[in-house]
Amino acid sequence: MQQPTLKLEIFEGPLDLLLSLVHKNKMNINDIVISVICEQYLDYLSQAEAMDVELASEFIVMASELMLIKSRMLLPRKEEDEDPRAPLAEALLLYERAREAAKVMLPLYAEFSGRMVKDEDELLPLNELPTGLDPDRLTAAFLKMLARMKTNETSSETLISPIVKAKPVPVRKMANNILDHVRQRKKASVVTLLAGATTRGELVASFIALLELIKQKVLLLCETEEQAERGDIDYSISLMLNPDADGDTVMTEYDGDEAEKDPEDENE
Repeated sequence: MQQPTLKLEIFEGPLDLLLSLVHKNKMNINDIVISVICEQYLDYLSQAEAMDVELASEFIVMASELMLIKSRMLLPRKEEDEDPRAPLAEALLLYERAREAAKVMLPLYAEFSGRMVKDEDELLPLNELPTGLDPDRLTAAFLKMLARMKTNETSSETLISPIVKAKPVPVRKMANNILDHVRQRKKASVVTLLAGATTRGELVASFIALLELIKQKVLLLCETEEQAERGDIDYSISLMLNPDADGDTVMTEYDGDEAEKDPEDENE
């Protein structure tokens, strides 16, 4: 004759077992019928012993506490005396809250436990503009550079109009120049990045490339305290490279401008 298979439910600890018994008996945690719970708890320990299941010492300690509470419940007490079940009820309530919180935390742990935490000095600035830094200041820097460019061009104008028109300036080329400059210095001001332009066409192309790199988060806006205190329009806005971005893939919109050729080059 085949022997019946007996199964004993496994609990993480004595509070886990007690909470299970309270719920099975549909009791209020703050009003536990301690005699019933104590009897069922001891019955579980007896079953575990009969099946040679090794239990932690905490289960035995809790059994003695339950019997102590049961004996105190039989003694007369004054109204102002604390309910002997109160410490147990408080412990069960805390355990129940922790168990519910664990259900929420477990998926988060599974998702994020394998990730490494960066040091604070490695954290990137937030995507939002720094406090006090608005787009108007970026525009002001560009307009100031453009005004300087016009002044220089006016001083060098002649009465003879040029026959050869200026070549178109590739935006992608300007973007690569800007990225190379920032990679070498790690941080650069807007004026420094635009200062290399020798014509208005180069200046406009550089500014468009700058805006596109900021939009695609290849470059991050920043501002040092010293520059902010000076309030200098030219050097107040700086840019740094975003290490998580790929500068080679963000300027695809301007791939075609590299193909533009000067008519004279085609005739050669």
